[in-house]
Amino acid sequence: MRLGDQIASLVYPLDTFSMYSGLPGESVSHLLVRDDQGRVHRVTDFQTFACSGPVARSSSPCANDVAIAYHYDDLAHYIADHPGPGDRQVDVIDRTWRIRPGGGPEPVADCLVAHCKVSR
Repeated sequence: MRLGDQIASLVYPLDTFSMYSGLPGESVSHLLVRDDQGRVHRVTDFQTFACSGPVARSSSPCANDVAIAYHYDDLAHYIADHPGPGDRQVDVIDRTWRIRPGGGPEPVADCLVAHCKVSR
């Protein structure tokens, strides 16, 4: 593996490691939290979640777009394991990027998983 390829495979949240990497032109997704200002945060930045519906991949409208299932499942379990009242309205989204040859990842789409209230 060329050094540049190895470094590119370690960029968060696209940290797929080379054994999971695909060819340029493929897509990868990650579960994130988008606030009312459009800023995106890691799911683990929040301590409690009260969501309008289930976040599990089995019931997600985004299930067909999930690139690495265990990444999604780990974050969905984190949300389920941290219930509680929230003081901030957010959207839990599954953001998809397209991997481009010779360039950085390009955001393609956000799939809404659930509306939630969260707290830090």
